[in-house]
Amino acid sequence: MMDWSRSFPEPSGGPRISRRPRPAAEAAFTLIELLVVIAIIAILAGMLLPAIARAKEKAKVAKVHAELYGIGIALHMYSDDHGGRVPPVRENCNNDLREHWCQLPIELAEGRYLPRSDAGGREARVEDPFHPGHTYKYAAPGPLLLNGEPAGDYSLWVPASYPDLKSDTGRFHSKPADSPVRWAIWSLGPRPNSARSRSSHAPMSALTWYRRAGGDGVIVRYASRDGMQITSR
Repeated sequence: MMDWSRSFPEPSGGPRISRRPRPAAEAAFTLIELLVVIAIIAILAGMLLPAIARAKEKAKVAKVHAELYGIGIALHMYSDDHGGRVPPVRENCNNDLREHWCQLPIELAEGRYLPRSDAGGREARVEDPFHPGHTYKYAAPGPLLLNGEPAGDYSLWVPASYPDLKSDTGRFHSKPADSPVRWAIWSLGPRPNSARSRSSHAPMSALTWYRRAGGDGVIVRYASRDGMQITSR
């Protein structure tokens, strides 16, 4: 049989038809698909960011409890070295130091029970992570120094139902021998300017205590009259 394809060869001068397959069209997002992806990412970020913030807050709370424990040990050592006495409480009415009320005792820094700082209002170099630039707070019934000078006694509010602190009824104690609480140290908590953190019944009323991430209130450690240390956790 004759092979007719060999009898009629393609013209040499004409255009040559490519027989290579056409490349597949490249995949691409449409504008609507891109907007949907962005919206999903925004929703996921909105869900994750609060969880991350709560985790960071919990980490700071754990740090506060650990540091308050160390300060409590320092106070115990100071008391053992000074005949059972604890340092006086300090307050200040000078404008630049007014916010440093009830700072950690200078005596603990001077005696090297805590690291020393030269910053005014925070001579003990232990900073409240929820209140940058300030130490934790310290209070104890007994001597009060105002602007560095003796000014009577400091009064610490304690619930009348002590040791049950879930009460808003109580009284102020200014004499160590009459108070069921020897001293208290505390952080103002994640919302340091909140009404609970700044309450006159803080830190000894459990109604002012920090309870959960995203909330306000103080984080406290205190010692009973017999020296037993208790925490708000």
